[in-house]
Amino acid sequence: MTILSYVLIATGLLVTIIGSFGIANLPNIYARLQASGAADTSGFVLVLLGFLVYGGFEYSDVFLGLLIIFVFITGPIINHAISKAAFLSGISPADDEEGGN
Repeated sequence: MTILSYVLIATGLLVTIIGSFGIANLPNIYARLQASGAADTSGFVLVLLGFLVYGGFEYSDVFLGLLIIFVFITGPIINHAISKAAFLSGISPADDEEGGN
C-alpha cells in the first residue's frame, strides 16, 4: 500500500509539473486553460488518492473523498468561467500569432 501511494503522489506531482510547463509555453489563454485544467484536476486528484491509499481508508479519510468530488465538480466550472470571461472581454481564440493575452 505504501508503494502504491508513493506512485500515485509522484504521478500527480509529475502531471502538475508538466502542466505548468504547458501553461508557460502555450500561445493563448484558451490553450493555457486546457493545459491547466487537465493538469491541475488530474494531478490534484492523483495526489489526494495517494494520500487516501496511504491513510488506509479510515473513517477520517471521507474528507479526502469529498475533496476529490469537489475538485471534479469545480475544476471544469472554473475553467469555463475564465474562458467565458476572456471571450466576453474580446480575446479571440484565433490570436495564436500575437501571443494571446
